[in-house]
Amino acid sequence: MRKIGLWLLVIVFFGMTKGHAQQLDLQAQIDAAQEGTVIQLEKGMYEGNIVITKSILLEGVEGTVLKSNADEPTITIDNASDVAIRNISIETLGTGMTIRKANDIKLSNINMENVDAGIKIYNAHDVLGSELTIEGNTQHYSKKGNGIAIYESKSIELLENDIRSVQDGFYIENVKDIIIQGNTVTKSRYGTHFMYSTEGTIRENIYTENVTALMVMMTENIQVEDNTASYQNDFNGTGITLYDTKAALLQHNKLAGNRVGVSIQKSTHIQLINNTLHMNQTALESIRSDESNTAMKNQFIGNLVNVRSDKEGLTLQQNYYDDYSGIDLDDDGTGDEAYVALQSFGQWMVRKPVYQYFIESPSVVLLNTIDKQTNNTTKELLVDTTPQTVINKEKNIALQLHMPQLLIGILLVVVCVFIYRRSVQV
Repeated sequence: MRKIGLWLLVIVFFGMTKGHAQQLDLQAQIDAAQEGTVIQLEKGMYEGNIVITKSILLEGVEGTVLKSNADEPTITIDNASDVAIRNISIETLGTGMTIRKANDIKLSNINMENVDAGIKIYNAHDVLGSELTIEGNTQHYSKKGNGIAIYESKSIELLENDIRSVQDGFYIENVKDIIIQGNTVTKSRYGTHFMYSTEGTIRENIYTENVTALMVMMTENIQVEDNTASYQNDFNGTGITLYDTKAALLQHNKLAGNRVGVSIQKSTHIQLINNTLHMNQTALESIRSDESNTAMKNQFIGNLVNVRSDKEGLTLQQNYYDDYSGIDLDDDGTGDEAYVALQSFGQWMVRKPVYQYFIESPSVVLLNTIDKQTNNTTKELLVDTTPQTVINKEKNIALQLHMPQLLIGILLVVVCVFIYRRSVQV
């Protein structure tokens, strides 16, 4: 029995020694490795705050974890080329990874939870980040960092990542040639935030319950295609905001349940084509913009306000509006009368957003009815002379149940019934 116990102690001791060595030797392995070396990490805990300055492949397996203090990034790639990291988890209260002056970087299948910031990239090019999972801490978004932040870089691809509870899912500043595709961003401030950038493609992403899904500012040549933005319902919440932006194409996007679907502000040469705007408070607004912006072949369905503007800042063509009251005698799919998009109250909402809370009050409903009966379309700011009368069912958004809104609606109905019954009994 004594011999068995002694052997058990020896096994435990060497096991602990091996695990401790795992923690201590990772940076030493990296420093000793030749260019192009593959470093295979077994399942276990490794000490982080590592620095990579050469071409290597750092590859883990399920259960490979890098843990570090919050003072420095868990992984730093500095002035290196041809570096790949995959199949690891990072545990830190600070920043998961920083990349500086690097190129040909490939990151895949990396998991970060409860971090202050995910990945920061500076002065890099040819970077691929795919299948990354980044979740921020529980603080308010103003007190934490971004999921992936990129500065002064070019040729970036961010594919099929899942980012939650951060400040901005993707923060892009002074970046040229970037593709953001197939990602999901939830419960953050901005899903994707562009600043001073050019040649960006935002495609097939899902944005849900952020303040704003896509914020594009001082940026040129942007394509926004096949994205879904739903339930951005903050007081300033918007599906897509374009501010001081030039030459943007928005097509085949689905915007549902937002306070504002698309907001065009101080922007030029914006094209909205074949988008579906469904169940938003305001579907499309234009502020301090001009007629170079065009909305064509879009579908406006179930919105409280379809289109509003503070001036003649938007050209409308061949859109479908569910509140169009005209007829199509020749049955060619185009209404015989123009669609007047702008109502008086919608114009006031642009100047005073707080007015949105009165949108369905009896007085506002009456005002909008009077507008339709008395306004001369030739004097209106926003007129679609070719409104469509047939909806494209393939592009329609199926009605989605949003549980908080559903519960509030049911509660209001119950309260109204209760009050009515009490009044009848009295």
